[in-house]
Amino acid sequence: MRPFPPAQTLQIFVGDALGQVRIDPFGLQFKFESERLIYVEYAIIHKEPDGTAWPYDCQADDRPPVILHRLLRRKIRSVGRNDLQLTLTFEDGSSLAILSELNGYESGAIVAMEIGYVMF
Repeated sequence: MRPFPPAQTLQIFVGDALGQVRIDPFGLQFKFESERLIYVEYAIIHKEPDGTAWPYDCQADDRPPVILHRLLRRKIRSVGRNDLQLTLTFEDGSSLAILSELNGYESGAIVAMEIGYVMF
């Protein structure tokens, strides 16, 4: 529904680590050690250090298994963004791309003390 916040705002995730992943019927929740939260209702792409990509569509009926546990407790090295993609790159070279789309519905939300509740 909306683009991601500006890149400078999202730098709050650098140095943080993923603490918990929750799989919901129509979304994913990523809780960080800092208590920040990203809720995804559209799609993600998890890439391993060797480049293997694991796409996941939160709304699909035939969702594949996920291996997101491999990202737990890994520090975020960098954050990249464009209007429809937020990419967290981890210390081991793996990445998590959170995707959004422009339509009449939210694709997710970021909850952080520094920025409040921001829908994308």
